[in-house]
Amino acid sequence: MIKSWVSIFVFIILMTTAVAWTASVPDTGQTNDSDIAGNATAYPTSGRILYSQDDTYVINKTSYTKLDDKGKPLSDSASSWSMVKDNVTGLIWEMKTNKDGVKNYNDPHDADNTYSWYDNNPATNGGDEGTPDKGKDTKDFINALNGANFGGYSDWRLPTLKELSSIVNYDISSPGPTINTTYFPNTQPSYYWTSTASTGYDYRAWAVGFDDNNSHNYGKYGQYFVRAVRGRMETRPPQQQHYWDNSSAPIVGDKAAVRRT
Repeated sequence: MIKSWVSIFVFIILMTTAVAWTASVPDTGQTNDSDIAGNATAYPTSGRILYSQDDTYVINKTSYTKLDDKGKPLSDSASSWSMVKDNVTGLIWEMKTNKDGVKNYNDPHDADNTYSWYDNNPATNGGDEGTPDKGKDTKDFINALNGANFGGYSDWRLPTLKELSSIVNYDISSPGPTINTTYFPNTQPSYYWTSTASTGYDYRAWAVGFDDNNSHNYGKYGQYFVRAVRGRMETRPPQQQHYWDNSSAPIVGDKAAVRRT
């Protein structure tokens, strides 16, 4: 992905969520730059045009901890784990398993399973409940995890668009998967549903691509992958500022020079 477009995209996301997203935001992972033709280049140094783009800084470096089936921390060298904790956001993510090209809906963790989007709660479904599919929709997926008390918890849910986007590694390009596979193996280089319904198009919901680092709103009848999450992003006192202009940056171009705290 061309660096300048990534910077613009990240800038827009940060500015539009500065008030609503009060948790610490993980670094995007972007460390490479590219020219207009998409060729890799060294990122600009201080004083040069386009300096202070995303790849210039590593702030809130991504950090994960493997967890066992009871939610207890494991060493990084563990060869088997059930969940992953994001140490920046505090969120706990479900592990996917058995990526073998064969769907198994008796196992909600199976990496090959795809689901339609379904939420019968009018307070959260954006005005359209979506498409129920007898064990193959997102509500049934979440119910299976909570019904089994997976990891000792019964508060699993679909992640929001912002939450799922937080584990995308923007330094990895297509075909992906664009994620840290050391902690998230078996991730499909494809789209994963979020709980975020599309505004203005009630029959659509947002999905995050782990192949092209983009997000799209798709018809809720579509079959896409899923990954459950639990917990809430750790918040800071509202008087603390979370985003600001990076004053070391020259005023150039799109001025995509925003630090993340």
